Amino acid sequence: MYIPLQALTNLLIDNPLVFWIAPIAGVIAVVASLILMQRIGKMSPGGPKTVEVGNAIREGAYAFLKRQYKTIAIITVIIFALLWVALPTGPFGVGTAAAFLVGAVASLAAGYIAMDNATKANVRTVAAAKQFGAEKALKTAFYGGATMGMAVVGLSLLGVSFLFLLYGGYNAMFGTLTFTEAAELGRSAASGIVGMGFGASLIALFAQLGGGIYTKAADVGADLVGKVEAGIPEDDPRNPAVIADNVGDNVGDSAGRGADLFESATGENIGGMIIGGLISIATGNLIFLVFPLIARALGIFATLVGMPFVKLSEKEAKHPMKALRKGLMVTTIVSGILFLAAVMLLFPQMGENYLGNLYLYGCLLAGLAASVAIDYITDYYTGRDRGPVKKIAQASETGSATNIITGFAVGLETTALPIVSLVIALLTSYWLGTQFGLQIGIDPFIGGIYGTTLATMGMLAVMGMVLALDGFGPIADNAAGIAEMSGEGGAEATMEALDAVGNTTKALTKGFALGSALLAAQLLFQTYIEEVHLAINNGVLPANTVVEINIANPAVLVAAFIGAMIPFFFSSQAISAVGKAAAEMVAEVRRQFREIPGIMEGTGKPEYGKAVDISTKSALRGMVVPALIVVVVPIIVGVLLGPAAVGALVIGATLSAVPLALLMNTGGGAWDNAKKYIEAGHLGGKGSPAHAAAVVGDTVGDPMKDTAGPSLHVLIKLLSTLSIVFIPLFFNLLQLIH
Repeated sequence: MYIPLQALTNLLIDNPLVFWIAPIAGVIAVVASLILMQRIGKMSPGGPKTVEVGNAIREGAYAFLKRQYKTIAIITVIIFALLWVALPTGPFGVGTAAAFLVGAVASLAAGYIAMDNATKANVRTVAAAKQFGAEKALKTAFYGGATMGMAVVGLSLLGVSFLFLLYGGYNAMFGTLTFTEAAELGRSAASGIVGMGFGASLIALFAQLGGGIYTKAADVGADLVGKVEAGIPEDDPRNPAVIADNVGDNVGDSAGRGADLFESATGENIGGMIIGGLISIATGNLIFLVFPLIARALGIFATLVGMPFVKLSEKEAKHPMKALRKGLMVTTIVSGILFLAAVMLLFPQMGENYLGNLYLYGCLLAGLAASVAIDYITDYYTGRDRGPVKKIAQASETGSATNIITGFAVGLETTALPIVSLVIALLTSYWLGTQFGLQIGIDPFIGGIYGTTLATMGMLAVMGMVLALDGFGPIADNAAGIAEMSGEGGAEATMEALDAVGNTTKALTKGFALGSALLAAQLLFQTYIEEVHLAINNGVLPANTVVEINIANPAVLVAAFIGAMIPFFFSSQAISAVGKAAAEMVAEVRRQFREIPGIMEGTGKPEYGKAVDISTKSALRGMVVPALIVVVVPIIVGVLLGPAAVGALVIGATLSAVPLALLMNTGGGAWDNAKKYIEAGHLGGKGSPAHAAAVVGDTVGDPMKDTAGPSLHVLIKLLSTLSIVFIPLFFNLLQLIH
């Protein structure tokens, strides 16, 4: 039956049933993840030696995750109890503690799913390469990553949707309230679930930090003794640290990143709903409140369309990044088309000739454009055959010092283009949002903030595909190691090519997560300000509380400096933990080479378990203090200096963390691929002086790109959500002190 466009628009506008688009999309994403998981499970795991090596990696990953999750669980219960006891009733009440627990458990689940599937897909990628060639191997690793991607976006959307309904959103959407009452209740419901974002962020920080310390302790130790001193290949089974190294790919790059991106999607979605609630109150239209959820849902549909386009032709066999980029580009284009349909069909006519709707659409496009820019910039700086990587490789010919100097210079350079691109997207979306506000007669500033909200949602729309590319990285890395360790032959060249691309896709995801953090900075900061005002209005904070972020105020300036210092101090603790653990690993590998007869001849078996135990203990020991620093410092600042100082602290931390993380993430990826460029046969190839220098440079970049760097954007959002959750605690503790 033909339904005219206007009639369809009238049917959808103000119809609360459109809310169900979000949870339905979440269910579809989870089901797609399960189907992919089942499909991968049915594939052949390969020969007996491949299966043996794969099982050893899988067992090591499970053993670490079990011990890590026990430690995290204890800390989670303590913070849950603190929230339950310390926060008052009302919008900041015990419901926040419950939401915190939901976010923590869901983040742990996201990490577990990511690691579980990665340890299944790695051996099957090797088997696919041996039996069918490069395209089948690429698709196996990609679909292994897509399992994580779809599970993470689906769980995030379902969690936020149903907590929103449970905390009052159902009555707001489907009750008999007036428009204004419904909008106020909906915004209150969104405020009530901010604890979910805090829980997800806290767990993500522990997961990313612990996994990063584990993987880099093993990687650095294995490289320095195995490659440089003993002159054996990277994943040679004679190296006692080789199993720990491959376990680390799963617990750091898979489990850590799964939890990491889950918190990104969750925290920014909740903040977007709170800001959208302000416009819903002003206009009496709830679509502004729930549209961040719907935008994310449309991104899931676009990802499902884009996934089949990941195909590797014979001409692209040596450039698999082209095949992966096809999927990302199709997802981006389909997202843009769906966004246009959504703003035209779901919103009433905003201004003359739907001009206001087009402003909203422009905001979404700004976010999509930023994600494309990040992709190309990251590929330029980390691609194995790109200029910056070749420059680092060439510098290796004159030794380790020039490799490190050039690599550090490239890392510094990598901060410029991403920040310029993201700032353009931020300013564009803010300006378009202000014009939208003028069109519909609301405060242009709030309209501008909502514009940045939609830009963030536009960028997050392709998260499922970006996560699939990220999950591809550690699976390909593991597969390359398994192919070498198994000694069965037939897949080494394919695995090396996929491994090099995996470094780029992992760097892309880190850049993407940082980009979303930068775009969301104003959104989350404004959310904090609005929640402080809500606390004042509800009597949680005294009526005379000052929330002006005035740099002339010494308390504000001091807090901003403290915030700017936190990312550096945090990174120092994370990298130091890797250094200490790597030193222990180096000593252990040297001991085994020295004391166990027949290792180098292949007749003696290394004690892999000793190396795994060193990484495990070091990771658990090293992840607690840096993470607790991030939690404790803002609370102390809030108690001593007030809510305005906490806002300044968050601003200072964001401004320093974004460029610092870009330096470490992208620069570290360039260092790694410079080593792989030489290993591909350039500048003397493996075993040459240039290769030895490049290995040293890679070990410098390793803890930067896989431990400290990816933890920083979690830190940014953890500070934002934590500051919102603990608003009442600042005043309550202040009362106790006085």
